[in-house]
Amino acid sequence: MKKILVVCAAITLSCFLVRAQEAENTGSGAGLSVISRLDAGITRVTNEGTYFNFGNTSLYTLFEGNISENWSFSVANHWIGSDFGAAGFKDGLLVPTGDLYVNTINLPFTGKSGNSFFDWAYVTYTFGDYELSAGKMPLIVGGMEFDEYDFDVNPITTSTFWNSFFVYQYGVSISRSIKDGAHTFTAQIATNQRNNAPAFGFRWNGEIGGWLSTNYSLLLTDHNRMLDDGRSVSAILSLGNKITYREFFLTVDYINRAGDPLYNYTDINGYTLLMTLGKQIRENVDISSRYCLERFHQKDGDVYYLDYVRPNFSLQVNWYPKDGLRVQGCSGLSEGLMYAVVGATYTFDFKLW
Repeated sequence: MKKILVVCAAITLSCFLVRAQEAENTGSGAGLSVISRLDAGITRVTNEGTYFNFGNTSLYTLFEGNISENWSFSVANHWIGSDFGAAGFKDGLLVPTGDLYVNTINLPFTGKSGNSFFDWAYVTYTFGDYELSAGKMPLIVGGMEFDEYDFDVNPITTSTFWNSFFVYQYGVSISRSIKDGAHTFTAQIATNQRNNAPAFGFRWNGEIGGWLSTNYSLLLTDHNRMLDDGRSVSAILSLGNKITYREFFLTVDYINRAGDPLYNYTDINGYTLLMTLGKQIRENVDISSRYCLERFHQKDGDVYYLDYVRPNFSLQVNWYPKDGLRVQGCSGLSEGLMYAVVGATYTFDFKLW
């Protein structure tokens, strides 16, 4: 299935890009964004010492545009990343890998065996209130936390679920918008995050009363647990909510699963709860605090062989001194560690046609 989707998406994308370059006065246009981010941080681990890190230092390109009035495309590449470490236990604590790209890029010096050069690459056909997309795209999973671009995120402040889930997969999706776009319903079939068996996703994005936004999703996929308990389907329910009031916002995400980077996300029981409270201080400055609580539990009969809670509290600030430039910083506390990261992100935008 994956090979068929890849070939179809590649052929379709190539044909339409050529057509777009030749088209005149058809509503076509495209742009290229080069996003460069440089971070520097320190992490203090209890009983271990202090470590320097490069945060989310990375280099991306984002190539998007319209081929015609009805056809559009989006291609994202992640060229450089700072963290190629492996997940595992450290002082009895589960440590997330921080590497979001184990299935998206394959370079000799990374030691990864990724299945594609792209984070995503898909085409979209719009007809009336419907959108049909095909190619490599994010799986329908997660709440508001999954809406942010990877280059805008401080990975150390995110949930383990977000860090460990292989979200970029090959698939097809169809969406319908109603009430002038206030509500969008999406269905998707794609490869899943481990064994390329089908995954089925359903999502509702809504805007209610000008103050509440929703991102509710359900993902049905193969059951990947190493110790099988007889089930064959894993249902991942995500409830994402965002409330805005003047210059304040509050997001609350609940997922009925916890991530498990040690086992490449094998559907550990538990839950992920993430809350973010933010405020726009000035036109070009925003600040937020985030609390993430995840419970990991698994049992064999009446005996738990994995049962613990992982909290994470952080403060984040963004300053936009000029167009294209953002200065960011974050600090926080997690299991047995304290961390602080500062950096800057600059985006170069080019209009191609």
